[in-house]
Amino acid sequence: MSGKDKPALSLVPPVGAPETATAREARLRHERFQARQAEKAKKAAKAQAARDQIKERNAKAGRGLPKILLDSDPDAIRTIAATIGDGVLPDTYVRAGVVVSVETPSGAIITEDSPPQIIVTVDPRRLARLLADHTFTYERRNHRLPDGETETVEIEAMPKDTVAASALASTNWPKLRPLYGIVTAPVFRTDGSLVQDPGYDQATALIYAPKLPIEPIPEHPTTDELRAARSFLLDALLHDFPWVGPSRANYIGLLVAPLIRTYLGGVLVPLGAVDAASPATGKTLLTLIMTGIYSGYTRAWVSDDIELRKAITAILVDQGGAVVCLDNVDKTETVDQPSLSSLLTSKVWSDRLLGASTSVRVPNDRVWLVTGNALSIGGDNASRAVPIRLDAHMPDPDLRPASKFALGDLEQWLTSATNRATVLHHLIVLVRGWIVAGAPTVETPMRAFTPWASATAGFLNWLGEPGFMTNRAWLLESDDEEAAYGAFYTRWHELFGEREMKTSELRNSALPDFNGATTYDWRDTFLVRKRDGQIPSASGLGKMLTAERGRFRGGYRLNGHFDSHGKTWSYSVTPAPAGEAS
Repeated sequence: MSGKDKPALSLVPPVGAPETATAREARLRHERFQARQAEKAKKAAKAQAARDQIKERNAKAGRGLPKILLDSDPDAIRTIAATIGDGVLPDTYVRAGVVVSVETPSGAIITEDSPPQIIVTVDPRRLARLLADHTFTYERRNHRLPDGETETVEIEAMPKDTVAASALASTNWPKLRPLYGIVTAPVFRTDGSLVQDPGYDQATALIYAPKLPIEPIPEHPTTDELRAARSFLLDALLHDFPWVGPSRANYIGLLVAPLIRTYLGGVLVPLGAVDAASPATGKTLLTLIMTGIYSGYTRAWVSDDIELRKAITAILVDQGGAVVCLDNVDKTETVDQPSLSSLLTSKVWSDRLLGASTSVRVPNDRVWLVTGNALSIGGDNASRAVPIRLDAHMPDPDLRPASKFALGDLEQWLTSATNRATVLHHLIVLVRGWIVAGAPTVETPMRAFTPWASATAGFLNWLGEPGFMTNRAWLLESDDEEAAYGAFYTRWHELFGEREMKTSELRNSALPDFNGATTYDWRDTFLVRKRDGQIPSASGLGKMLTAERGRFRGGYRLNGHFDSHGKTWSYSVTPAPAGEAS
């Protein structure tokens, strides 16, 4: 038999023949190999299925949303900052260099004088929520497959607080829409056009969120429309208040300030000082008109300067609206707080947040009011305020019958949104008419508030309401410090004329001789203290006068004269020129 004719070897023994050990080992080895191959094929199938699922899940993850990969911290910071800066997150803006968002709070107690939306600072936690809602922010992780290989999986994740805080740290967001504030009443742009469409307005950087049903404002009000608006304002709304002097003109100036302010490009507006001779005269109603039509916030007055600063910051950060009323200054207190002085001349307010190590910068976009009976406005605030005074000339003003008033019970009348809309409509028509007439101004110097004062004086002159700010002297009369220095300078000039005197000479002139008599009568001045009759020291008097050099008080100017040889100061008082008495 040739080699070609030899039978092939078989692992399976012939039928009936016993399986040899060698054949059995070969068969088992072959079966194990087949099992391993089957297991390997099974794992490969499972791995492929898992791989397909991962790819499908990665493809579906965040579909339609911007993707942010949290890789290294620096890359994550840059990517998140770019996402914010490109305006990807809805309802986010930049306000005084700070990223903010606009929200409508659920379950909030919305009052007649509060706006429906609020501005909140985007901190790391709020940023994490915005990213979760509007992006697919993820990490890449390696997932081990059944076949031993790995596949990259995209897992949704949240940035670390340090990463989120660093992404928000910049104050430069050139692509993000700027936001100055939220208004609930229409406002005028600098070109004289009126913002009437709800939503964000690029020209004013304001969000208009209307609360009142305002009828369309005519672009060119007719004579009849202007006459009707003026009659409503003067003969109905403000008719029954017991105004003193030009107080009505001053109040109207503040009443239209939120409308004129935006037209003038966001100028500073002084403090409205609403004073009354007795309670229940109507000062609260005057503030209710303003907070009711523009939205605003009213809180009790606080005299401590540190606490007042905290309150100002909390109001600007947490409260909306265009008007703030600090209500009911006590008769024993004086509105002379430096924080309020700083606020009134600041377009942007900066302060440290209560209970936090971070500072805040927010626009000072409000009209500020204080109310009280027998108000005393002192310090720098006296020159930064608009005086409004009411006097009913009767012991019980609250007993006046509402039936005799043009609009009846005005407080109740103002609870109607339709009525408040009527007030606002007439005011807008009047301001629109003034703008159409060329927005005439009357030069009215008022330091940092001159642009507002001059425009307001022009509006009131166009309206036919005279006397604006001609009662500024009232504020000086109510300023105890002004009165004290005025009395001192007046007596000084009566006793010594314009003679130059050192503080030691002034002090010695008030000292009694050995008989207790004095040559010069300084009574009723602070050179003789009222309580104990003691006289301030020469150095103490010098410190008082140092801060007063060149200032006018009570119709006199304090002049300082420096002796370069003796290195000493002497002082004199001279009558103020006409028009510079204070």
